[in-house]
Amino acid sequence: MNKIKYLTISLLFLLVGNCISKEYKYENFIKNNELIPLHQATASNTVDIIEFSSFSCSHCASFHNETLNELKESGLFEHINYYVVDFPLNQAAFYASIIASCDQSIRPSYIDSVYSNYDTWTKAESGEKIVELLNSYGLQLGLEDEQLQSCLSNEALQNKLLGLQVESQESFGIESTPTFLINGEKIQGNRPASEFLKIIKKELNK
Repeated sequence: MNKIKYLTISLLFLLVGNCISKEYKYENFIKNNELIPLHQATASNTVDIIEFSSFSCSHCASFHNETLNELKESGLFEHINYYVVDFPLNQAAFYASIIASCDQSIRPSYIDSVYSNYDTWTKAESGEKIVELLNSYGLQLGLEDEQLQSCLSNEALQNKLLGLQVESQESFGIESTPTFLINGEKIQGNRPASEFLKIIKKELNK
């Protein structure tokens, strides 16, 4: 984990220079950053949900392991374009975010693996064991070790993740995880599935 470089100078330039209008729309955020949905709607009438999450966040794990499953079983999930934007709150979460962004073909499964094993890797006895576990979830899903190591040393990828986090803060005031944008409406924290469904139904009926 100590191989990861936090590019503080780059972040400072982004904070000063990346002045985004308050009128910046979430649709532009998706388009400009070429975000790929973890789940793409199959229905014609759709709602966009962007989740800003940190792999180290227990409330994010609860959302993925419980609330999200309720949404999937609601009958409305076919209407949802669901995006996850990495918003790492510590070094372990940043490490996991790099692996999650290494290969888009395994990203949804890797996110599921990290959250479903949350109580295992977050309670590991050492930083080295955390790294070993986070690596193993990617390798089990088909990442080659050489590919994994290449991603972990890729400063351009690290800068992209950090830049997206800064843009999320500046554009939408994201300060904690999980935070959601549902068609641009900001929701903070893991809420009961019924609250998400109420907003989704409202957006679908507009």
